Amino acid sequence: MTGQERKPVKLLLIGETGNGKSSLGNFILKKNVFTVSDSPNPETTEINGDYGEYDRNNVFVIDTPSLQESREFNERFLNDMVNSVKEQGGIQGIVIVLNYSINTISNNLKIMIQILSNVFPVSEFWGHVCIVWNKCYYFFSQNQLKMQKENKRNEFLPELLKRTKETTGTEESVVIPMCYVDSQPDEEDDNIRSENEIESLIKWGSELTPINIDIIENRYGEYKKIITEEKEQTESMGNNGKYIITQVKHMKREIRIYYNGEIRYGNWKIIKVESNEITTTSNIVLKVTTGIVVAATAVIATGTIIYFVGKAISLW
Repeated sequence: MTGQERKPVKLLLIGETGNGKSSLGNFILKKNVFTVSDSPNPETTEINGDYGEYDRNNVFVIDTPSLQESREFNERFLNDMVNSVKEQGGIQGIVIVLNYSINTISNNLKIMIQILSNVFPVSEFWGHVCIVWNKCYYFFSQNQLKMQKENKRNEFLPELLKRTKETTGTEESVVIPMCYVDSQPDEEDDNIRSENEIESLIKWGSELTPINIDIIENRYGEYKKIITEEKEQTESMGNNGKYIITQVKHMKREIRIYYNGEIRYGNWKIIKVESNEITTTSNIVLKVTTGIVVAATAVIATGTIIYFVGKAISLW
């Protein structure tokens, strides 16, 4: 078949800022479509997509920002992503772009996976996921690469696959392909290993039937899933002459996914506040009944105070 007759392969790139999503997109497409920067601040702030050149003119890549603190930004970005996928009539592959040097899953990535697994048909989601370990530099030896592959299979994948049970409610046997790529080599470097990995990625995508946004008609007023996002925020409250007083706020917000594919974020709510300041001026009664604490403020351990938001909070 000629290049014009080849089956389109459409890939959605997701991942954290700094992992090289945009440079990977350019590397796949064989042209500079997406803006790349070495800055720790996100360069990509909007959804962008384009076809490649030459023998990649059948490949379409959607580049995405990473999740941010801003509720408005996340809602706009995620809903733009949903619309972009709809416009393309679905995608073959959801490519999680990770840094080769890091073997942990960030909280943002966990939330992103939970959102996408509910935006797309959950029963098909994991069969369309691939991992690209970017920044796997061309000069890494085969022995080093082999050892890293084993570590990622044994340490990283089990943690990621826990998402399967959490998102579908069932244990599934999932095989997630992984590619190892240096998406920004120097021009004179031999990067054939990365080229071969990208060819494998495209071949994998070409063999998949596209999946589209999971929309259930006539249920626009309801949501099908609530995802709870949590975070901790540490603040300095000054110095009492002996040590710096710090305060840790435990917060959460809801992310609602509707049957029409729309995604909405709630506001952050404080659920608990911890401080390292010692209180000695008041007697506080701590009453525990079947795991419920009834108190406004309770000293849990020397030098630690936990302020409960609300009238009663369960510890168990």
